Amino acid sequence: MSGQRMRDRAPGAAVMEQVVRLHEACPQRSRLARALGRHPLSEDAQPWFSGALGEREVGALLSRLPQGWSAFHAVPVGTGDADVDHLVVGPGGVFVINTKHHRGARVTIYARSVLVEGVKKPYLRNSDLEASRVRGLLLRAGIDAPVEPVIVIVGAKELRMRQKPVRAAVLRSEGLVRWLSRRPNRLDEQTVARATSLFDDPATWRPVVSSSDTQERFHAIEREVRGAQWVRFGWAFAGGLGMLAVAVPFVPFLPR
Repeated sequence: MSGQRMRDRAPGAAVMEQVVRLHEACPQRSRLARALGRHPLSEDAQPWFSGALGEREVGALLSRLPQGWSAFHAVPVGTGDADVDHLVVGPGGVFVINTKHHRGARVTIYARSVLVEGVKKPYLRNSDLEASRVRGLLLRAGIDAPVEPVIVIVGAKELRMRQKPVRAAVLRSEGLVRWLSRRPNRLDEQTVARATSLFDDPATWRPVVSSSDTQERFHAIEREVRGAQWVRFGWAFAGGLGMLAVAVPFVPFLPR
């Protein structure tokens, strides 16, 4: 990341890199697999691909924040390979945003747990841990700013709030920018500027090596995935027409 400011890091950068690595490590699909529209990604890579799409969608939404707000993406926090999906700072405070892409799923929220299709996920615990890391970073820099963890659900069919979580906010992606913009002012301009400068400095975070063409390679994979979807749709449509032809009896045209 030499010479690159953190604000230049693309949404989903780390996840896209993982998708590219996994995809390029697998054998290419055969001609038959392509003709049948088999998914071009391995089972291991598909959740990463979905995650990248979710982070890019939320990143696009955050670009609409009003003046005075800044958003950073795929921030390499900690000593392992973890990263913060989105880190936002503005008059309302500092927000550590964890994006979860669950297209068409039913999500249920309780005070201390998040369930996706009835399966408990560690989202609240992980989100709180990420917020704690950012909070510690600010304290060491002598910046007094509140840090709130936020979990953003992308594409869910249903989001039920049974109980409000104790420490984190859980939102649909569609309401994120409005929710942030309406937070009461808690930071003055000087504090916002100091926190923004700290977050924007690559030296603040764990060093990472990013390929300059990751986005191009990911977009190529994305086009391949969409192409396979269209092929499968074509086969399904042709099969449906075939079943319809068998089900509807042929009635010959008889001249009067």
